[in-house]
Amino acid sequence: MLKEFIKHIQETTTPRTITVDGHTFLVTSDGNAAEVVPNHYYPATLNLNSLDALAKLVRTEASEDDSPLYITIPDHLTVRCFGQFDRGDLCHRQTYYEANATDVPGWGSRMGLGFEEAQIAMRTRFQDTPDVLYLQKLLSDISCGAKVTMNDNGIATSVVTQKGVALQTNEAIRPIVTLRPYRTFQEVAQPESPFLIRVNERQINFIEADGGMWKLTARETVKAHLEQLLADEVACGAVVIAL
Repeated sequence: MLKEFIKHIQETTTPRTITVDGHTFLVTSDGNAAEVVPNHYYPATLNLNSLDALAKLVRTEASEDDSPLYITIPDHLTVRCFGQFDRGDLCHRQTYYEANATDVPGWGSRMGLGFEEAQIAMRTRFQDTPDVLYLQKLLSDISCGAKVTMNDNGIATSVVTQKGVALQTNEAIRPIVTLRPYRTFQEVAQPESPFLIRVNERQINFIEADGGMWKLTARETVKAHLEQLLADEVACGAVVIAL
């Protein structure tokens, strides 16, 4: 009797598992139930630093799967590659690769630089445009002048530089210039954008004048570059690229 009683207690207090519609639940002696979720192990997202590396990995590794791959450009510094979500695996979506433009100098929406610093930046942090040459000459005139006199009428700024004893030049600074700073992946053409120029006796200020629309241009440029690198995969539907 005692042995049977102990066996009965063990059977009634031991948790048991039941399966309902393909889901397994653990039911305790007090009637509480919790779903048993299996542990799944997925490869970590591979971080990359170039669009070329991402395209090569997609072509040689990820595109061998039957499901299409998706590539998005959430911002001007990031490209992300992921697959379809698995409905049978709690809707998990695997992100395979993420490329980040971590080595670009960048350029803020408002930058103030001394004349010598700005002259160096024109040569190291911008792709060539006609306005880069214009600014290089302007900065050279300002930094070489022995005396600088400012005249700001609210629309444009005039700078008078005196060289030597009697030589003076009076030049009206253009208020808007178009520049292409390095702000996205260096494998693509950098987006052009207008900047408002303001000059005082100590420095030159660059103020972004397009409301950040250059970021959309950068994303579209990256998208076009990836579509070229993955033309065959995009054509057959193995890869879908979106902003």
